[in-house]
Amino acid sequence: MEITCLLASPSHPLIGQPRTAASLRKAYPPEGVRYYFLKGRVPRAPGSGEYAVTKGTALKLVADAFRIQGFSENVDLSHFVFWYLPRAATSFWTYWLPGLIEKRIPRLADLLEHFTKPWVQENDTSVSQFLEGYVGNAEGKWGWLVELSSEILNSKSNKGLITWSNWAARGFEKDGVEREKINVVPLPMEARPKSVEAYHKPAGSQKTVLFVGLDYWRKGGDTALRALKRVKKEIPNFKLIYVGRVPSEKVNDYKLDWIERYDFLERDKLLKLYSSADVFFMPTRAEAYGLSILEAMAFGTPVVSTKVAAIPEIVPSGAGFLTNDEDEMVEKIADLISDEELNQKIGTNAAKVVAQRHEPRSVSKQVYSVYANALGM
Repeated sequence: MEITCLLASPSHPLIGQPRTAASLRKAYPPEGVRYYFLKGRVPRAPGSGEYAVTKGTALKLVADAFRIQGFSENVDLSHFVFWYLPRAATSFWTYWLPGLIEKRIPRLADLLEHFTKPWVQENDTSVSQFLEGYVGNAEGKWGWLVELSSEILNSKSNKGLITWSNWAARGFEKDGVEREKINVVPLPMEARPKSVEAYHKPAGSQKTVLFVGLDYWRKGGDTALRALKRVKKEIPNFKLIYVGRVPSEKVNDYKLDWIERYDFLERDKLLKLYSSADVFFMPTRAEAYGLSILEAMAFGTPVVSTKVAAIPEIVPSGAGFLTNDEDEMVEKIADLISDEELNQKIGTNAAKVVAQRHEPRSVSKQVYSVYANALGM
């Protein structure tokens, strides 16, 4: 039996492109599943912060909801990647209301659920984890949102929650989501490790450190520049390729002869940089998962990042360097630039981790199991 599934995700608010996670799911559909992919028309954020919202963008989100609603009626199952705000406006009554009233008016909830098609939610972080890491407030005035999201996910029509890490799974469970609904399923990713020769460049060759972070402050754009200026004093022969927006008052700080900066690059160009870079550096302050870290590892590029959120799960010991101390970041980057044997060892281990944990066929089978369970197959 073929399963027809609406795979829907908002676009990235800073660049307007489909979210990478949803694109990866689409690229590797489970055998026996036909996806209908739908990208929400999320308006671009007005500043360098990924989650900047104005009245104008909010109104556009609501307007887009009316375009979305009709699609889910024509498939067996809906799979929503990330908190899909456009869906909220018109799907509230048919998808979410049952979950909110189950505890209060059970019979009405059962009636509403009878007319609701099953759906699966996918998120890299729970609401409380998101608020704590991205907004700085997990309780207080936002406590109601944590409770609301849990009641929605515990509704009968929601047949499963996919998340990518045990860290996030613990967060959802802490928020009150039923444990049996939570499925830890990694993203599919092909490992494409470098050749041995790529780790050993001719003497005097310039090395490259890559930074990718569209949200300047959260991703640690300021820390990256400060730390690499220190590395530069010790090892002059490297350049920084910086991909991401920079606040207008900071732009001149990055106009140095050893820095190549882009606000945004298309995915194919970005993948080439992940492959060619000698070190990937992301000193992020808050993260849900760290997908760019995983992509760098897939190409065998050593990673230096922080011990936050799910990153320690992505980068196990021996597959990269994690530290929240800037002095250690400087030390590890310098080591990876100057010691090609160390660079090869760490990079090779990183690619092996991706091959073992994220092999697309294996991951797709896990996704199929979630769908089959959702449909009672």
